[in-house]
Amino acid sequence: MIQIKNLKKSFKKLKVLDGVDLTVNDGEVVGIIGASGSGKSTLLRCIDYLETPDSGHYTFDEIDFDVKKAKKTDVDYMVKHSTMVFQSFNLFKYKTALENVMEGLVVVQKKSKDEAKKIAEQYLDKVGMLERANHYPNQLSGGQQQRVAIARSLALDPKVILFDEPTSALDPEMIQEVLKVIRDVAQDGKTMIIVSHEMNFIYDICDKVVFLDQGKILEEGTPRQVMVETQNERIKQFVSKVNFIDQYVI
Repeated sequence: MIQIKNLKKSFKKLKVLDGVDLTVNDGEVVGIIGASGSGKSTLLRCIDYLETPDSGHYTFDEIDFDVKKAKKTDVDYMVKHSTMVFQSFNLFKYKTALENVMEGLVVVQKKSKDEAKKIAEQYLDKVGMLERANHYPNQLSGGQQQRVAIARSLALDPKVILFDEPTSALDPEMIQEVLKVIRDVAQDGKTMIIVSHEMNFIYDICDKVVFLDQGKILEEGTPRQVMVETQNERIKQFVSKVNFIDQYVI
C-alpha cells in the first residue's frame, strides 16, 4: 500500500502540488486526470523520487517517513520498488530492445547476464516484442518502443508501476496496441498509477479515479462517481471538453 499525506512541491514561486492526500491499495489501478499543468506528472515524479517533494509524509509497505526527515534507505526503498513508464520511452538508443530490458536487471539488481537475459526475454514475449529483441530503438515504431519500455519496468518486478501519459507521443493507430498491453498488466493484478488523457481507457481500466486541479485533489472515487456522477462544476467542465464517449453518460 502507498499512502501519501499533505504532499507539497513548488518550483521557485510556482506551487505545483498543494497538500495532496492519496492512498493506493495493493493491486489497485488508480487514474490521475485533470487539465495540463494541474500537477499530475509532478505527483508521479515525486512518488518515484525523480523530484524531491518539499514536504509531506509517505507510507510505502513497511516504511513510513516524513519527507523532510527521510533517510537514504527510505528514499532508496521508494526508488527500488517503483518504476516509471515515460511518454517519451527513454530507451537507450545504442542498445537493443533486449539489452534495454536487461540493463536494470544487471546494473541495479546485480543479476548475471544469463539470468537477466532469461527474464528480459520473458517480458518481451509478454508484451509481444520477443521477435524484435535484437532491434534497436530507431528500428522500432513508437508503439513498439513503448512496449519495450513497459517490459523493462515489468522485468524489475516493482511494487507499483507509474505511467506518465504513456500514449501521448504515439500516432493514433499505435495507441491501442500500447493500451492493450497496459490492460493485460492490470489484469495480472499489478499496482498501477496512470496519468492519461485517454478518458475512455481510464474509465474502463481504473478502480479509482482522482481529479487533480491546481495541485489539489478535487474529487476521488470510482470512475463513474468522478467522471459521470460528479456534482463538481470544474470536473463537469473538464469532462465535457475531452474525448469521453457518450455511452458512459447515459
